[in-house]
Amino acid sequence: MPDYSIFWGDLHNHNAVGYAKGTLERTYEIAREHLDFLAFTPHSQWHDMPEMPNDAHMKWVNGFRVLRENWPKVQRMAKESNRAGKFVSILAYEWHSSYFGDYCVYFPDDDREMAYHNHVQELQEAVRGVDGAIMAPHHLGYKQGWRGANWEHVDTTVSPIIEIFSEHGLSESDRGRGRYIRHSMGGRWTRNTVQRALESGVRAGFIASSDDHLGYPGAWGEGLAGIWAEDLSRASILDALWKRRTTAVTGDRIRLAVRLNDHWMGSALPFVDEREIAVEALGMDEIDRVDLLRNNRVIGRYFPEDHLQPEKQWPGEHLCRLEFGWGPWGDLNMARIADWKVRAKLDGGKILAVVPCFQSGPYDETRRDRITDRKQSEVAFELHTSRKEAFEELPTKSVVLRLTGPPSAKLSLELESPAPVGFQRSLGALAENNEVEITGRFTAESFLVHRLVPPTLSRVRTTFRDRGRQGRTDYYYVRVTQTNGQQAWASPIWVEG
Repeated sequence: MPDYSIFWGDLHNHNAVGYAKGTLERTYEIAREHLDFLAFTPHSQWHDMPEMPNDAHMKWVNGFRVLRENWPKVQRMAKESNRAGKFVSILAYEWHSSYFGDYCVYFPDDDREMAYHNHVQELQEAVRGVDGAIMAPHHLGYKQGWRGANWEHVDTTVSPIIEIFSEHGLSESDRGRGRYIRHSMGGRWTRNTVQRALESGVRAGFIASSDDHLGYPGAWGEGLAGIWAEDLSRASILDALWKRRTTAVTGDRIRLAVRLNDHWMGSALPFVDEREIAVEALGMDEIDRVDLLRNNRVIGRYFPEDHLQPEKQWPGEHLCRLEFGWGPWGDLNMARIADWKVRAKLDGGKILAVVPCFQSGPYDETRRDRITDRKQSEVAFELHTSRKEAFEELPTKSVVLRLTGPPSAKLSLELESPAPVGFQRSLGALAENNEVEITGRFTAESFLVHRLVPPTLSRVRTTFRDRGRQGRTDYYYVRVTQTNGQQAWASPIWVEG
């Protein structure tokens, strides 16, 4: 189906150029290690910021000052980091508003200045005055007046996309995963959810991005944007955002492509009675289900487990997640950072792809998570893990191997640190059982070699059919849920009534 390529990136991220952690140099180094594109979005202003107890509002005041002083550096690094075909950087900033909600502003070039405005319409006019610039609202589901979206003022002529998931949580609806629990603005408000906005006629594509404040772009579990673009260039990335050819994922890079009668997600098309919705999904774990929603109601579901074909599992492409971390129980007050140096080899098979799942914690200015070597049948990587600053208290980081080979092929791991440990199992054995290995005596860190995921449980290619009704405009979107809880959403497709 795809006649575009998917690229992965973070369009909402922070560091110490503002009121978060980490240098700007570190941010770009991390992004280049595991992402295709980045928009660093430093905090610029909060025009209606309330005074807070104990002068807590000075955290924002001081952060805004730091950005003003460093904006030329932000511009320079965005320009120097942008390398078409290798890595795309986009100049951007964030604008706060209690009443109008928060926005990120994205520029097509590197010489633009921040616009300081006290009304969202003034900001929209400034963005509209820059050909190709975009502004996207985020953490939409907070109560209006408490930095949640103000949908009456969202203008999709300058905001073709909306951020539906980040470290704040999920704003698709007021139920299910992704509760708003980390910040001071309260929980999800039904009237500000994405489904209510779609119901009211808002037409915008979906993205997710981290909004991470540890200076870690692409932080696993905090949101990532998947963009179907012609090539890896700033112009193509922005063009795909304008055309809403986008997906949102929570962490795992679930490759999701959707078309309705050959029109890509994000499209709006004239009335047609017969509708064929083609879905392709490539997961990073077992796919539990694929939901097709029309006008916010599930009208079709696909369960890969119902289509399992054991006779086609070998020598197909299997997934193997390697997860590292754990260590001392938090109540022992033995918090530490473990450095991992690992080499994985597959004897008798091939490693087709290595997908990083690196979360933001623990913060460290000099340590890096990275793939250090990549060959046909082996890969080496370095990680650092801790219970300290672990996102959602998950003290692990992972890589997912996409590999192929017969059941007799052997996967081996060689650990240099945190302790010299060796491991080997056949793919056939790993198809039946996972393996847990401890690196030392009690409280030592450990690693988990997950049970293999067969191809018919991680890949979906299916078609749904529906009929329209004259006079009713319909919108369709697809949601994918893996058994490990990771999710993906494709931008809606609209069919006029």
